[in-house]
Amino acid sequence: MTPIDWLLSGDTGTSSKTICSVLTGSDAPKYGADVPHDPGDFGRCSRLLEHFPEWVGRLPEVAEQYPEWSALVREWGALERMYKAKDDGLYDRMQELIEEGRISAGWTKSGPGLWRGPKLDELEIAPGVTMSFER
Repeated sequence: MTPIDWLLSGDTGTSSKTICSVLTGSDAPKYGADVPHDPGDFGRCSRLLEHFPEWVGRLPEVAEQYPEWSALVREWGALERMYKAKDDGLYDRMQELIEEGRISAGWTKSGPGLWRGPKLDELEIAPGVTMSFER
C-alpha cells in the first residue's frame, strides 16, 4: 500500500491525515492539522501506522511540527495498548494528553472545554486570500 492508496481507502480523518502529511512532507490536510480527539480518531491513526510501521518511530516529527501532539506522541505506545484492549479509559486519557499538548503549544483554557490557540497575525482562508488580525 502507498500513502495515496491509504488516502483513497476512506479510513482517514484529519488526525491521521496530519500524520501522513508530516511524514510524507506534504501540505497539511485541507481543514488544518489536528490531533485525534476520541478512540475512533485514534483508531484511524493506529491503522495508518499498521500500514506504514516505519512511521511509528518518526511520530516525534509530527510533534515537532505540531506541538499539540507532544503528549500524545510521548504516550503513543500506552495509548495503542489501551486501544487494542478496548480500555474504557482511553477517551479520558486522550483528553488529558490533548490538554497537556495544547498548553505546551501555547494554548490557554478559557472555560470548560473552551480553548484559545496561539494568536495569528494572518490567516489564509483560501488559496491566495488572507485575512489579517490585530493583536
